Amino acid sequence: MMIDPALSSPHIGYAIGRSVGGAVQRNRVKRQLRALFAARETQLEPGWYLVGVQRSLAGASFERLSQAVDALLGKVAQKP
Repeated sequence: MMIDPALSSPHIGYAIGRSVGGAVQRNRVKRQLRALFAARETQLEPGWYLVGVQRSLAGASFERLSQAVDALLGKVAQKP
């Protein structure tokens, strides 16, 4: 995370390695994460963010990904 007040909104990149699955599965996870972060965009300060995906989330349901994103946002909110 790198806060940048010059930006008007958060910019999020996704690092999804091959351990998560094939290209189809990785793209599915990326699409789901984009939707989840778009819905929670107001919870993030303008800046640059890089989201990595653990192998344990491979094949996770949308609800499980949503819980993981909420947990991640809780950790980000605690950072100074």
